[in-house]
Amino acid sequence: MNRTVWIDGDKLVLAPAALLGQGGEAEVYDLGDGRAVKWWKPPEHPDFAGMPDAQAAARRRIAEAPARLRALPGNLPAAVVAPAGLALAGKRSTEVAGYVMAKVAGTALHAYGEPRWRRDHPVPGGDVVAALLALHDAIAGLHRAGVVIGDCNDLNVLVDGRAVHLIDVDSYQLAGFPCAMFSERFVDPRLCDGHDLVPVRPHDADSDWFAFAAMAFRSLLGVGPWGGVHQPPGRTAPPCPAGARPVRRISVLRPEVIYPRAARPVAILPDELVSAFTAMFERDVRGPFPRALLERLHLRACTACGGEHARHRCPSCRTAAHVPPTVVHGRLRWTALGTRPPPATRRVPALSGGVAMAVPDVWLAGDALMRRTRLGPERIGSVLAGQTHAWVGDQLGVGYYRAGGYAVGFVFRPERGVLDDRVALPKLRGRLVDAFATIAEDRAWLWLVATDATTCVVIGGDGRTLATETLLDPPWLAGIGGACASGGQLFVPTDGGVARIEVVQGAIVQTRVFAETAPLVGAGDRLALHPGGIDVIRRRDALRLLLT
Repeated sequence: MNRTVWIDGDKLVLAPAALLGQGGEAEVYDLGDGRAVKWWKPPEHPDFAGMPDAQAAARRRIAEAPARLRALPGNLPAAVVAPAGLALAGKRSTEVAGYVMAKVAGTALHAYGEPRWRRDHPVPGGDVVAALLALHDAIAGLHRAGVVIGDCNDLNVLVDGRAVHLIDVDSYQLAGFPCAMFSERFVDPRLCDGHDLVPVRPHDADSDWFAFAAMAFRSLLGVGPWGGVHQPPGRTAPPCPAGARPVRRISVLRPEVIYPRAARPVAILPDELVSAFTAMFERDVRGPFPRALLERLHLRACTACGGEHARHRCPSCRTAAHVPPTVVHGRLRWTALGTRPPPATRRVPALSGGVAMAVPDVWLAGDALMRRTRLGPERIGSVLAGQTHAWVGDQLGVGYYRAGGYAVGFVFRPERGVLDDRVALPKLRGRLVDAFATIAEDRAWLWLVATDATTCVVIGGDGRTLATETLLDPPWLAGIGGACASGGQLFVPTDGGVARIEVVQGAIVQTRVFAETAPLVGAGDRLALHPGGIDVIRRRDALRLLLT
């Protein structure tokens, strides 16, 4: 569905192909001239259908946002993507539908804290530290201008090399304009009532710095301050529920919290930096985050394992387990494959931007999904240009596109010229931070990741939806980025061993954990099928598991 706005007296049509991204409240479109427009979703938007509270909030937001934008000071830091004009709902209308801003490039800082993304996109530690320093300067500059970010989170920070861009300024907190929005992952528990993570006091400069500390911690280590699993010593008391740990200040740095194996070890950071994090997360020490600690942080790659650290000796090498060539124990047989992935291993490739990664015979080109045949290129089917995401395995491909509050899913066979777009997808609301697929011979597991939950859609090769479920926090969820599939079974690496996931009576359930693999497999590893077994691609080496 096309949107129409008026900018500087000119009528502009915002077509779905120009959509750059969307969240729970707005859509951002490319204007094609170095600018973009943020268009606020009106109450009648499909995303708000059947949600009277959300419709009322949209009505208030559109009414209040123009005055908030006009109240922004003019001396904002250069990193802030400030409004450069207003978009009106009609030629003679005074209703503001959104605002114009510079079009900027970058990857959301959120990705830098995802172990799977960092594994697939190696970023030098020096660049991460430089980006955090740039973010520190931007926050300090906003505070000097009398602005509090309020809903300070890593989805509103785009990293462009060693620079950053801060977006979504229409929610910033100014004098007379409080910010009612917040993100649970970064909300300052000091503002909450001690029972849950809903603020009962206004955001302030200190809450921005708390959020900065949480973002820096997650970007450097790949785990948030409240990650891991709480396990009291001796099991003398029940574990603290994950949602209650922030209000009780039980951070992942506490000794009774089991640290995720997919994350980088805390020991790679200097003690003084870890102490600063501990003070903010556990003792409510506030104020500007000590910039000098980041300035002195010099991450360098270990010559032995390749992992980065800021110590005299690599802490990862000191704790690495050495694998004997072949071991047989009970029903599990495993063999070391060396420091490189086995030759037969390949990932399910994603298709984007007209290029098929790792599979040159299938690609996206504008509004078409194409394949290469002996007679030349052939069109498999039509898709939405610029908004389509697709993945292809050896025998099956899956994808979706989304625009205007609607989503369309499809499957295809790379050896045939047919696309089936009858896949029933669930209602997709708000912003997706990631999407990927795990593909077997005749079914695909499509993962749609939002900030607070992950939706899995299991799709048969004939386009039938076999299961759809929103997964809040099952133990195996952290390892889905490294999963592999065969037949109706999904195998997921977890810190407790390889987990087997299946669809049982329409529900996505864990049917077994191969506990004997726990010493060998972690949630940050990647699994690949091999005849008779599973290959485990670890950070520094690879193993072949034969499960019987």
